[in-house]
Amino acid sequence: MRKRKGIMLIFFGIVIMAVPFFMHMQERHRTGEYIRAFEEDSNEEGEKENGKDGDPLWEKGEVIGILCVESLDIEYPVFEGAGNEQLNNGIGHLSETAKLCCEGNCVLAGHNGSRRGVFFTHLSEIKKGAEVTLTNGEQVTHSYIVTDTKVVDPYSESVRKQTEEETLTLFTCANHGTQRFAVTCRLKGGDAVTEDVAR
Repeated sequence: MRKRKGIMLIFFGIVIMAVPFFMHMQERHRTGEYIRAFEEDSNEEGEKENGKDGDPLWEKGEVIGILCVESLDIEYPVFEGAGNEQLNNGIGHLSETAKLCCEGNCVLAGHNGSRRGVFFTHLSEIKKGAEVTLTNGEQVTHSYIVTDTKVVDPYSESVRKQTEEETLTLFTCANHGTQRFAVTCRLKGGDAVTEDVAR
């Protein structure tokens, strides 16, 4: 009986250790599929209709860009909006902020410790001076340099505050969801960011 219990404990231990591995593999596969579809769609000229002011009409769940932070091994699809559907599959773009690779403050949000993927779990490990790249739907890629990292109140509007120059802000939950960890990035080779995210 003891031997049987011991075998069962070992079996459950292996299963518990294997689950994160399989989830990580599944996340990588899903992310790869989104990125491949994005690149294929972007290479097919003239197939996307244009909406108001020439903006592409993205279908629900379609990728609008790719975010990469090489130093953290982050490469994820970016979706329009920051609802559950978007954040369960990648990084969400706050629609009320500047568009990807455009003037103003473009704000991207990601889950921290999601069951669906790693996403921004390691964002708090980012260092000042790290490079972040963002590719939009027109296959325009801009590089940014991290200039500031801060922990802010979850209801702080400072994260969304617009700037005159092109800025990229990344944020995720901190301290068990009671606060937000925000990363301010400025366009590489551009002017210094004058409006940092406030505490």
